[in-house]
Amino acid sequence: MLILSYFDRVIGPKIFLTNPQNLLMNLNEESLSQIKSLMGSDNTGFFTHNFSPELKTANWTFSLNSKWARGRAEFAMISIIISEEEPDYTAYETILSKFVEKIKGMPELYKAFYINSDELDDEKEIQNKFTVLREELNNLYKIIIIKKIETEGQLISLSRLKREKKIELSNELIKRLEKLTDRRQHCFLVFRTRGDALKLDIIPVETDKIFNLIIMFGEQMTVTVLQQISKIFTKYEEDLKLVFTSGLCIEMDKCIYEVYVDIEMVTLNLLIKDLYNIQGIIEMEVKLIKTQN
Repeated sequence: MLILSYFDRVIGPKIFLTNPQNLLMNLNEESLSQIKSLMGSDNTGFFTHNFSPELKTANWTFSLNSKWARGRAEFAMISIIISEEEPDYTAYETILSKFVEKIKGMPELYKAFYINSDELDDEKEIQNKFTVLREELNNLYKIIIIKKIETEGQLISLSRLKREKKIELSNELIKRLEKLTDRRQHCFLVFRTRGDALKLDIIPVETDKIFNLIIMFGEQMTVTVLQQISKIFTKYEEDLKLVFTSGLCIEMDKCIYEVYVDIEMVTLNLLIKDLYNIQGIIEMEVKLIKTQN
């Protein structure tokens, strides 16, 4: 499900387009208000936000150059409402990045946001740009709904698992893994508890060492703080590779953000120093994980 929000210069954030078109009928006012509130920052780029286990979003805020806006730019946000229990946010980031890049490259597309304006005479051009924008949103929706998740299941006894302490991979799974490796020589395994399940991710990597960085906050996380974290990681993107993030774990008034990164120690120290400048961080832990042959 898609929502395109737009910052109206008179009334503030508003829902501009959705796909499917009847989406607003299936969301209550509180959910809509929460989604619009994500536009409360001037920062642009990708971020995720979970309002509840049932309302998870992947978002990208962006600006469009505009001759009609007061600040010469229109501010908008594209949001995907996600139904998966364990979303692949990296895939969603890639999809949204391509969409925003395409949108920003279309000449005078900002006029689409004035479809309901009575103050402008360029009605035909506005309608044309609105049609283009709506079609691009339709195309994005098609891309998202055909995103395929392939699974394979096994059923084994707990006693056997405790006795043998190993999980077997079928030949088919090994073939899939080999296709993903692209000549990378190692695999990063991460286990996490989600509800009543223990989940495993196997991620091909080039490095033989990975750092686990745990960031602890003494207060509730905000969208602005998430964007600050993202901005700092972007600053060092040429010197680090984000391998995996478990996202947020919120308990009472405390919050933990956990990431696994391929990074050199010198850069890691600089990264940690910058992160400590974010208000609310009370402690950070670092663990080194090395390849086991």
